[in-house]
Amino acid sequence: MDGAWCHGAVWYRPPVRRLLPLLASLPLVACVDYGVTRSQRLDVWTQPDRDDSVDLLWVLDNSGSMAEEHESLAEHAAAFTNTLAAADLEFRLGLVNTDPADAGDMLGPPLDQDTEELTTFFIAQVQGTGIRGDRDEQGFEAALTGGSPDVTPDFARASANLEVIVYSDEDDHTDLDVGDFLDELALTHPGMQVRVNAIVGDEPSGCANSVAAADAGERYHSATEASGGVRESICTNDMDAMLTRVANRVIGLNSVFALSDLPLLNTMTVQVDGVAIPRRDIDGWRYDGVTNSLIFSGWAIPRPGATVQASYFNWTGGPLPDTGVAQ
Repeated sequence: MDGAWCHGAVWYRPPVRRLLPLLASLPLVACVDYGVTRSQRLDVWTQPDRDDSVDLLWVLDNSGSMAEEHESLAEHAAAFTNTLAAADLEFRLGLVNTDPADAGDMLGPPLDQDTEELTTFFIAQVQGTGIRGDRDEQGFEAALTGGSPDVTPDFARASANLEVIVYSDEDDHTDLDVGDFLDELALTHPGMQVRVNAIVGDEPSGCANSVAAADAGERYHSATEASGGVRESICTNDMDAMLTRVANRVIGLNSVFALSDLPLLNTMTVQVDGVAIPRRDIDGWRYDGVTNSLIFSGWAIPRPGATVQASYFNWTGGPLPDTGVAQ
């Protein structure tokens, strides 16, 4: 054996002085198997199909510290609005700010699926709110007022789902308890799905980068967790990807699908409605080893009602080759 022996798929070359005792202890077979058993897996999901209409309410912090954040949102707004426009969904899109003096007044006429140049009008309302708002940000109050059919009947509908999207570099400063806020918000759309989504500062200490700086949005985070919304960082380094995720979530589309087992990635195939999807970062799928999930991007995100399938052999008995962590 030229001084080498194998154990499963791993070859060893022990020092010569240890070779004879080692050979004496080996069985007559030349190679010992690990005894690893791999089995084929097939995970199947169905992309939700949101049949109901939805009111999308952006709550924009318009205090003086939000200049860079407003500029960034306007620059990347198309990632959000293009996702909406491509969806087969009946929606209304409205914006309010957090200044208590404005009491949730709409920043412009509601936008919807028939609005031509949706991105242009959305950006105009973002920029039109300015950054002269009170530093005592009243995000919860703005959501309650802007989301009320009694106050904003041209936008809010009691018969539609409600998705609130908070965009702020500070936490909410109202006196409302988080639970009381969510209870009151649910009453604006009785019997419908009501969620709070937050693009705010990270817990526990906030965040900062070249285009944003924010305190931790603890109350907003609590509201998203309790209502089943999505939390994103206002300090993200990839605004397009973040806004696309938010858009997909509020229109009811999942882009992340958790696997049932640990995959051997070079055996994996992914299909959506029978069509093979490539493994790539743009308009494809990638594997995230931290969450053991498939993450779809761009045009590869499954449409409403689509069947998603992942076929693969599971991996057991040793370190993963090509673990794909955060790939």
